Amino acid sequence: MKIYISTDMEGIEGISSWNEMEPNVRGRECAALLKQELTWVIDELFRMEREDKLFAIEEICICDSHSRGENLSFGSFGDERVNHIKGYPRHSYMMEGLDESFDVVFLIGYHAMIGTLHGMMDHSYSASCIYNARLNGRTVGEVEINAYFAGLFGVPIAMISGDDVLEQQLKDFFQVPYVCTKQGLGRFTGKMFSPEYVEKKFREKTREAIGNYRDLEVKHFEGTYELEIDLTTTVVADAVAIVPGIIRLSGRTVAYRSKNYSDVFRMILTIAIVGGRFSQYT
Repeated sequence: MKIYISTDMEGIEGISSWNEMEPNVRGRECAALLKQELTWVIDELFRMEREDKLFAIEEICICDSHSRGENLSFGSFGDERVNHIKGYPRHSYMMEGLDESFDVVFLIGYHAMIGTLHGMMDHSYSASCIYNARLNGRTVGEVEINAYFAGLFGVPIAMISGDDVLEQQLKDFFQVPYVCTKQGLGRFTGKMFSPEYVEKKFREKTREAIGNYRDLEVKHFEGTYELEIDLTTTVVADAVAIVPGIIRLSGRTVAYRSKNYSDVFRMILTIAIVGGRFSQYT
């Protein structure tokens, strides 16, 4: 079995704001919390392998996907089959390196989409320039966007972790094992669950995810994908409207249509990269 783990930071236990993720002592502490959660998952996967001789792990690939992908300190997880993708920019950003050879995807440390009440550090791919994203009329966040990308390769999302707000938000999208690390009380406020509780849930849900992965839904859509994105300001929309294929719908809203979701996915990344450069433009 090949397991792909995409990691963000906002949904990690014990973290309440982006200030804590700066490249300083506090930022290193947050990185240690991320590695702690990953260690619980990976340790449980290898424990399952030792218990069941029919369950063999070929590779675990961790894709460090918050900001520039330089959050997780490089180092060993105790097994040569664990690999680590880091750095930026990337062609597929949060899902770099995923292909049809993988069996499942875990999304660790994820967060609610932009504009969600009490969602901790809520945003959708770019907190600086994207206010809202809609796919075929449905408002989507990073979980949904990445789940459809995994669907290009026939790979299901098997487990997610983050705050309780994201968990509720996903109930109408799909049902997968979920580790709730904290309770959102505001964008930068939350009730943090104890490490002992969170570890127990990570181990429990990892087993559940692997046990049920063959029954999980692979997300895909037949026909044309219609993407609409509301930008934070009109100058950001001015900038991204230059990109070929983008349609300007209004002052702050642009659209893109394609039958190939890979193109749609990379257009979201393009808008985030180009728009981010103009988010503070005056």
